[in-house]
Amino acid sequence: MTKKLIIVFFIFIAIGIGLFYILTMGDVGVEYNTVQVTKGQGGQSVGDLGRISSKNIRKYYGIGGQTIEQMSLKLGDRVSKGQLLIQYENNHEELDLEIQRVKKQIEALEATYNEAQSGVDMGTVNSSRIQISSLQNQIENAVREKERIETLYNEGVVSLVELEQTTQVIDQLNTQLDMAQNNYSQAARGLSRNMREKYEAEIGALLLSIDLLEQKREDGAIYADIEGIVTELNTFEGDKPSPGMMLIELQDPTEKTVLVDFLMEDAIRIEPGMTAEISDAQLGIYIEALTVDQVYPKAFETVSELGVRENRQTVAIGLPTSAPDLAFGTQLETKVVVEPSREMLLVPSGSVILKNGKSYVKVLENDKPVERQVTSGIKVDNKIEIIEGLIEGDHVLINYEED
Repeated sequence: MTKKLIIVFFIFIAIGIGLFYILTMGDVGVEYNTVQVTKGQGGQSVGDLGRISSKNIRKYYGIGGQTIEQMSLKLGDRVSKGQLLIQYENNHEELDLEIQRVKKQIEALEATYNEAQSGVDMGTVNSSRIQISSLQNQIENAVREKERIETLYNEGVVSLVELEQTTQVIDQLNTQLDMAQNNYSQAARGLSRNMREKYEAEIGALLLSIDLLEQKREDGAIYADIEGIVTELNTFEGDKPSPGMMLIELQDPTEKTVLVDFLMEDAIRIEPGMTAEISDAQLGIYIEALTVDQVYPKAFETVSELGVRENRQTVAIGLPTSAPDLAFGTQLETKVVVEPSREMLLVPSGSVILKNGKSYVKVLENDKPVERQVTSGIKVDNKIEIIEGLIEGDHVLINYEED
């Protein structure tokens, strides 16, 4: 009996040792949580809050030292191009009389040279010379306006379209100047050289006087150079604004746009022509198939609500003419498609391991996990694109553990 108990005891010990070996040295207890590599559709967008603005904005500033005599605008008023916005106190009647006096001197000069030069139409010569002077002044003003618009463009305030328009205006004025100079040369052909030089000097002095008087009169008033809506108003009748103070802002409602200040890491992925959309669930707004018009060339720094310094860059997205009811300043959720939807291999993001700047996954090969380097692409929700290193049907490990 004792021998039988001893034999049974040794049998149990042998069985225990065998089980211990199997559980600790064998493959029992290894479990793999895998997922199959599949194809799916995916793309990528970047988003941020955008605000309704206009492609065509004009701001008017105080010149200092003068009191506003007339200004009847209110916020929201519509104004037409050429409409008087602000009238400063000035003696306009005296200026008008002085201009008329100089014009009479020009007429007298024309009559004098008509008597001295028979066969030469001094009326045509005179009108051509006045036209040349006027066009030269317009070109000088247009060049200054282009320089101003170019500065605003570099600061991201105006669009490329506005900058190109100023160049077109200068080209048109130069063409008109060439024609006027040709007409003047033809009309003045019969004048002697001395007579012509004397005439040009005298008429030039009188035209300069008119330019100075008209400029003085224009400085006493501000006129709208676009049709638009008053969106900012910082002055009133009787006010004496300081130099450089912004008095009035006009925005053109027919050229609305969405301006979005994207984080720099998102903005560098955006290009003109990309597809965009805007939405606001509470307002019931959803407009798709929009197009990025411009990525402003100048970035700027802001501080977030959490006190974090951020580099941002403004992106302009065009709006259709069917969106006139969107008020200026309205904020909307904006998305830009930086990666159009396409077919791709997708795996869960948690299955990709980053080591030394490279991406790896563990793939089951012959029921054993094998580490494999892959080339990853964009993230789609909680999945990541695999460009190279896997094929459809592979099984990758999400995690594994040994019991």
